[in-house]
Amino acid sequence: MKRDACENCGGSVLSRKARVDHRWKGRLIVVEGVPVGVCRRCGERYYDAAVLRRLDFMARDKHVGARRILVPVADYAPADASHGTF
Repeated sequence: MKRDACENCGGSVLSRKARVDHRWKGRLIVVEGVPVGVCRRCGERYYDAAVLRRLDFMARDKHVGARRILVPVADYAPADASHGTF
């Protein structure tokens, strides 16, 4: 795990367990309790190579996951007059 200063902002990086949305070849898996290094200042995340390999392995396994969640998917499109503006 990265213990040096953040490469993005120079802040301190602390070890944490986090929920990670991981994609592999178009497949999305949400994994909880993943060990990551997180910058206290900007939130940049750092992963060990072994953790990333494990996440890829889990995403390839079609039977992994005790729970399922339904996630809405939308296309980003410019606002038009019929839907209002932001």
